[in-house]
This record gives sequence, structure tokens and C-alpha cells, in this order.
Amino acid sequence: MIGVDVAKWNHVAVAALDDGWMAKPERFTNDVEGFSALWRYCEEAVREVERYTEFVVGFEPTGHYGEALARWLSERGVKLFQVQPLHTKRAKELYDGTWRKTDAKDAALVADLCRQGKAKPWRPPQGVFAELRLLGRTREQMVKRRSQVLNRVHRHVDVLFPELPKLFGKMDSPACLWWLRTVPTPEEVLAARRRTLIKGLHKASHHNLGEERVDALRAAAKRSVGIRDGARGHRAVLMQHLDELDQLTASRCAIEAEMVGRLEQVDYAPNLLSIPRLGATTTAILLGEFGDLRGYRHSRQLMSMAGLDLVEVSSGNKPAEDVEPSRIISRRGRRYLRQVLYLASLRMGMDALAGPRARMLDAKVIPKKAVLANACRLVRVMHALVRDGAFFDAARIMS
Repeated sequence: MIGVDVAKWNHVAVAALDDGWMAKPERFTNDVEGFSALWRYCEEAVREVERYTEFVVGFEPTGHYGEALARWLSERGVKLFQVQPLHTKRAKELYDGTWRKTDAKDAALVADLCRQGKAKPWRPPQGVFAELRLLGRTREQMVKRRSQVLNRVHRHVDVLFPELPKLFGKMDSPACLWWLRTVPTPEEVLAARRRTLIKGLHKASHHNLGEERVDALRAAAKRSVGIRDGARGHRAVLMQHLDELDQLTASRCAIEAEMVGRLEQVDYAPNLLSIPRLGATTTAILLGEFGDLRGYRHSRQLMSMAGLDLVEVSSGNKPAEDVEPSRIISRRGRRYLRQVLYLASLRMGMDALAGPRARMLDAKVIPKKAVLANACRLVRVMHALVRDGAFFDAARIMS
């Protein structure tokens, strides 16, 4: 077993045996010369012990720094294992009784945890699934950035025209964005022609808003308590944020279109899209995080990857049923994957998959637990559809 402490420029490797023996640590660079040095180190470690003919490598995922090394080793047929960072953090003091932290100790600790069977095989996404993962995570970053920019828009509106948010349902609706671009301050609202505002708002809202909303906004502008000093500066910054908001929205739509195009290359995508209310973007994100669903024997592996596997909580002589909460999800998995499954489960509130959720709510189960149970059911259904090559059948699901 070769444990590797991954870094940006220099990695550290330690060879270990199943009886606890460990070799001298070896430092190597993050380039082809360093990888070749690691290969020679591994071969020498195997030659020193006659009963072994091959080696496996374990590492702790540290961002993207170890991606090149893992791919290089995988191409040469080396089996790779990942150790969860939480495990290494909690086992660090148990290893030698101190809180000392060095690269050599981290590499030895990774090798020791792999030797104990505490690591999981490294499953890199291949082909279209690797592209879907990258696109999905890029979309997540855009959604977060857009939310941040929208919060900044809220701040400037609260200063310039605090009565405005009460008259629009959502600050990022087309009608509200048009209004902010046209007349963001109360003075501009009162100076603009009423008929012009009615026609513009009517068009921006797709004929949903018109004369009544404009009159309400003009009345609010007359009694507004928005600031006057520095209003021009707030207006200029607000315009910048609105431009950034439009750019992020367009970029997100382009990414989603790219994801849908990549999803068409997956042969079993139509089977998954047959699930009610499971859109193409959500399906693409899930496949990017899971990888090829045909590589899993059981749906429990998928739930464990998302951190949705249940763990029991009991204490003393009391059974688990008497302890609150008695069974909870482990949360030892990919947070983004768990979030997408949770939101997808919420959207399925009126469909066949929501039958168990409705029964749990009738039985006065906590609503969040019912949603999580429905998310687990969604994972099982997705795995079954891919395994059997079938399409969604509501009657079969409810039976």
C-alpha cells in the first residue's frame, strides 16, 4: 500500500505493509519526472518484500491537485483508493498520540487507513460523464454568483426605493428588472410619463402587469423614504449589478443547453427522463455526480455516495426507537449531489413517486424526513430503470 499526501507542487509518498511496517517517505514533484520517481519508489518497495508482486495507491482528495497524478497512475493499471478527509482529520491524533501535522505523517496515515480497509475505490468519471460533472459544477458556481449579485441588487434598492420590493413578487422577475433599468429611483418614476411606464411594464411582464401596478408604484414613489444623497452613485453601481446579473443568466442558460446536448449522448437518458418532473438539467447533474449508473451493483452505493444512507442512534439500554432522532442520514457524501436530490424530491410532490411521502406526512412524520425518504426512492428508481432498461411505470411504482 502506497499512501500519498497530495499538494500543489510536491507530493509525499509512504509505502506500508499489512503488518504495519512503513518505508522511508519519498517526496516527488507534480510533473512527469516526479511521477516517474514515484513509480521507481513503488517498484523498489515491492522488490524489498518478496511476497508482494503489485502495489495499490491511496490518497486523500485535496481539491484538483491530485487529478493529474491519479489519471497518470490509472492509465498504468494501478488500483487507486480514496480516504475521506474527515477520517484522516479524526485519526491524526490516534495515529501517534500527538496533534503534530507533517506531510510525511499525513501520507503514512493515509496508507494506514487504506491498510485497515477505511478507503473506497476511486471512480473517476469517464467520457461524457466527466463533461457533465464539470458543466454541472460550473453551473452551481454560476447560480451562487448570481445569488450574490442579486443580494447586492437588493441592498441598493433598499437604499434608493425601499417600497419597491413589496410591489413585485420577485426581484429578478423580468418586470422588476425592466423597472430597475428604466426608473430605479422615485424621482425618475415621478418624472417619467405614466403611459410610457404602463406600455413598458405591460410588455416586460408578458401582459400580466399594467395600469394598476404602475399607479401603485407611482403612489409609493411619492411617499418614498429612499435616500437622496449619493443616489447617483447607488444608481450607477446598480446598473453594473444588473448587467452582471444578465450576463450570469445568459451564461447559465448556455451551460444548461450544453448539458442537455451532452445528455443526449447517454443511451439510457430517455429511461431516466421518463420519470415525471425530472428535467434534463437535473438528470444531467445527477449523472455527472454519480457517473455511469451501470457501474453500481446496488442503489445503496448511490445513496452512500450522496450521504443519504441511514445511521442508527441509540444510547444505553434504550433502543433506537426511543432516542430522538433514532435514524438519521449520515451526510458523509457529496453535498451538492444531496442538495440536487432533495430539490428534485420537492418538485415531485404531486406525482407517483410522492405516494410514500404523502403517507408519511399523514402519519405525522417530519416533512423533511418525508422529502429525504422520497429522494432515496428516486435514487432506487433511477438505478432500477437503468439496470432493467425500462421506462417509468407509475402503476408498478405504487404497487
